[in-house]
Amino acid sequence: MQSGNVALAVSAVSLTSPALFGRFSPGDGTRRRWLVGWTLLTAAMFVSLALVHNATFDVAMMLAVGMLSGYMILQYSEVRLAYPAQIVGRALALFTMSMFLGVAVMQWFTGLVASMAKVQSADIYAAVLLTIAALLAVGAVAFAWLPRAPRPLTR
Repeated sequence: MQSGNVALAVSAVSLTSPALFGRFSPGDGTRRRWLVGWTLLTAAMFVSLALVHNATFDVAMMLAVGMLSGYMILQYSEVRLAYPAQIVGRALALFTMSMFLGVAVMQWFTGLVASMAKVQSADIYAAVLLTIAALLAVGAVAFAWLPRAPRPLTR
């Protein structure tokens, strides 16, 4: 019952956070820095979840991760600005499907990591949480190094 209550609370927070981040858009000039910064902060939160073993801390941190996950909505603005108006709908649809693919790959890969940790008699949860943190950090660095997409001349 307690884990169900936590899952419900995290789900509710995760559903409301994109609307909040959508209201706080930093604008075209700093959006990429926000995306990198929030991703690195989220990675740090997953590291803390892996290393700190306290139920209250875990619940608070998962609620915080759920709240901060709304920053990903800012990527839609980056995609929208990178493509001409006549194909922006297709670009946004492809981006959305790519996010679902990323979630599926993350679930598969962390399942593999959990299986390998179990075989090694390692802490399964720590292995999975540290893997998520590492992948978030790698993704943030890769995104930061990607060249900014040329902005279309007409909108």
